[in-house]
Amino acid sequence: MKRFSRLAGAVALAFFLLADTAQAKVPEGWPFLEFNEAVQVAKKQRKPMFVYFGFETCPYCAYLNEHALASESLRKLYSANYVLAYFDIRGQADDTITLPDGRTTTRAEAIRELKGSPVPAWMFVDPEGRTVLMRRGSRTRVNEFWKYDLYVAGGGYRQGTFEEFLVKRGLREERSE
Repeated sequence: MKRFSRLAGAVALAFFLLADTAQAKVPEGWPFLEFNEAVQVAKKQRKPMFVYFGFETCPYCAYLNEHALASESLRKLYSANYVLAYFDIRGQADDTITLPDGRTTTRAEAIRELKGSPVPAWMFVDPEGRTVLMRRGSRTRVNEFWKYDLYVAGGGYRQGTFEEFLVKRGLREERSE
């Protein structure tokens, strides 16, 4: 019986360690705030938001975190230009969520309205609470996040769509969802 107990303990520990390494938490070093808090900070600071939709055990989020969002220069740029918000799509469905435009709803309704699923997904919200750009895809590269920043933080969204912005600059979006 003692041998079985040790084996069960070892299996449980291995499972815990493997499960822990496969989990997608917020990207390492990024100062993400919980969504409701980020909405308040963005309003107070009159700063755009970068909202990252995911959940803790999302393997696609883990891939994005380990690749594109592991970039130190990207983390610094986004930390300077945006209020960073994390939206856990697996949180309590009936939690009260304050949307960027000031309305309140449930988490489940907010996910539908903001189009936060499937994940990973992200959106940029201007200081007035309007969605400027919405994208998703675990294989998105760092250079795409740089283009998003040029469009949003640079104010290009005020003159037209993201696609028009890219064409004017001789760029294209390399999307792989």
